[in-house]
Amino acid sequence: MRSSLEDRVLQALQNAKRSAATIEQLKRSIGSSQRELERAVSVLERDGEIVRLPRKRIALAERSGLLTGRVKINRAGGALVILDVPDAPLAIDRSNLRPAMDRDRVLVEPTPFSRGGLYRAKIHRIVERGRTTILGVAAPKAPGRLLPMDERIGPYLVLLAPDSPPAPPGQVVSARIVEYPASHRDITVRVEEVLGEVGKLETEIRSICLTLGIEKEFSDAAIAEAEAFAEPTEADVEGRIDLRGTLTMTVDPVDAKDHDDAMSLEVSERGYRLIISIADVSHYVRPGTQLDMEAYERSTSVYFPGQSVPMLPERLSGDLASLHPGVDRLAVSAFLDIDLKGRVRGATFARTVIHSVASLTYEAVQSVLDTEGFVPSKEARAEKLEVPPQVENELARGISAEVRKNLVEMARLADLLRHRRYLRGAIDMDLPEAVVELDERGDVRNIHKRPRLFAHRLVEEFMLAANEAVAERIDRAGAPFLYRIHEAPDEDAIDQLVTRLKPLGLRLEHDGAVVEPKMFQQLLEQADKTDAALQLNKMVLRTMKQARYSAEKAIHFGLASQCYTHFTSPIRRYPDIVAHRALLAVEAAAQRSSPDPIAAVPSHEALPPVATHTSQRERRAMEAERDIASAAGVLYMERFLGRRVTGTVSGVDKYGYWVELDVAFVEGFVHIGRLREYFDFVSERMELQSRVSDAVIRIGQKVKVRVAALDLAARRIELEPA
Repeated sequence: MRSSLEDRVLQALQNAKRSAATIEQLKRSIGSSQRELERAVSVLERDGEIVRLPRKRIALAERSGLLTGRVKINRAGGALVILDVPDAPLAIDRSNLRPAMDRDRVLVEPTPFSRGGLYRAKIHRIVERGRTTILGVAAPKAPGRLLPMDERIGPYLVLLAPDSPPAPPGQVVSARIVEYPASHRDITVRVEEVLGEVGKLETEIRSICLTLGIEKEFSDAAIAEAEAFAEPTEADVEGRIDLRGTLTMTVDPVDAKDHDDAMSLEVSERGYRLIISIADVSHYVRPGTQLDMEAYERSTSVYFPGQSVPMLPERLSGDLASLHPGVDRLAVSAFLDIDLKGRVRGATFARTVIHSVASLTYEAVQSVLDTEGFVPSKEARAEKLEVPPQVENELARGISAEVRKNLVEMARLADLLRHRRYLRGAIDMDLPEAVVELDERGDVRNIHKRPRLFAHRLVEEFMLAANEAVAERIDRAGAPFLYRIHEAPDEDAIDQLVTRLKPLGLRLEHDGAVVEPKMFQQLLEQADKTDAALQLNKMVLRTMKQARYSAEKAIHFGLASQCYTHFTSPIRRYPDIVAHRALLAVEAAAQRSSPDPIAAVPSHEALPPVATHTSQRERRAMEAERDIASAAGVLYMERFLGRRVTGTVSGVDKYGYWVELDVAFVEGFVHIGRLREYFDFVSERMELQSRVSDAVIRIGQKVKVRVAALDLAARRIELEPA
């Protein structure tokens, strides 16, 4: 955060009639001492806000034609600068990259030359280094070198310092950078930690956590604060609505690490009363505590195959705050009154105490719905539970008749809610999730597609309804909180999508500059009838902007919601804790009761940095999870190296085509250089056409390929025609 003097220097330069000023001129304008001004200018120069010019002048970097941004190098070696100000990225020639590295913050000078639609830039200087460590393995024939695990480091050799411990062969090590690259030298490092054996998933998980700064351990102080809490007492229950006699249950994945949400449903002739009870994490995680500071720093849990990095210590995330069956748990509940057409007619909120009677898996719930004869509407786009009848019966065994009946009523209500969202235009993308199964040694045993069951939709619809009701309640009260927003796609992104759709015979009903969610909903319905449904869903996803947190209200385009927040997962998401505190403060004010110090929320002015931080942490977690899923795919395919496998073409471009393999839910790539004939990419039809024969490669086509090569560092599965 800048000091007031630094802000005044920037303001003075911004308001100046000339593009540059001297320290003396600033001194007269601002009235501060020369020593203080020199210090402020040095800080601003370090941060890339200003630059020093000849004749002792200083100027705003932007006025001097210079911009700041972060270097981003892709796995193929291409380099971009993602600018701090919202604008298109700038390209950096690999030959001009030195001395910058991936993730460095740099001051660049844009040039008038462009290539591939992007303007190019020259690096003026490094503002801030983005890495302090490098992960690597010993170079087999050069004991003084490390081979980086991450190809995005840049075009540099990584040399061991003379006093560095050796890197054990076959082991991944973490090495601290002691000398950054310069015009005349490469990178020098010192080995600090051995992370594990090359080619092991656990090593990859430890590596990505270290690379992205994901802290796996909590401080002793945070653990002590969590351990100090005990099971709920009658004193904790006092003043809460008692729901312990209400039929309440949780539904989660079979491998769930925490249980944030529970559901209850009462049915009458006039409609439904849906009670969504969420773990009252704000009772335990209080502003100003070590628990709160570390939860904010993490902002989200991160989930890997077989393990997770929780946002809260195990005493809370897996125990006291988790809504386990058979024990009393503290909650914040949303009471939604819904009519027989699925319209939410009223909502109230309160702190409660619950006693869940059942902890169910999605598969068990789906088994109950199937055996009870529930059939969702066609629009639900849900899959059947594909297990033998005896397994399906086993899944539903032990679930009481009362719970079974309640689940069917829940399913009917969820279908109504889903239909209401459909009518307003909510987008329902069908992007299957890969499930990585591990064996007892932690190696990848299998990777399969998680089925999209109506049981998943049931829980999703209830949580969406609760999130929206909470957002509307806080928004009406004018209290500060974090909105979950999702802006409409850019016009350029829509134009690109329209171009890609033409060869597939599909249209996006686009009325000029008006962009509505229903356009994409109708497109995805068309896509469901084609062989390219998965690819089309991916195209639509690439067209969309990323959802994020914001202190300012805006639409959630994908949900077609005017006001939305995250409330239902406070064990694993910090913005949900903010929503809980804001909701409880609003309810206390409405009831004219004393403000609860536990419910303290940031001011309007303090929320924008919270929104930025939590959004960044969410993206970091997504990057880590995707990276490990890709690593698991490469490791699993090692057993098929050199073997012939079958699959389906899932994407085509001028460089080759992607194949979704039948042996596992993973994709590999066939480079055009591996084809036996010369193929041209026909963009109008989104296919590769042979110049020699009538052979064609198109999306949805079944193919036979051979696993030609695997590159764990690049997360790449290379295929060739079989």
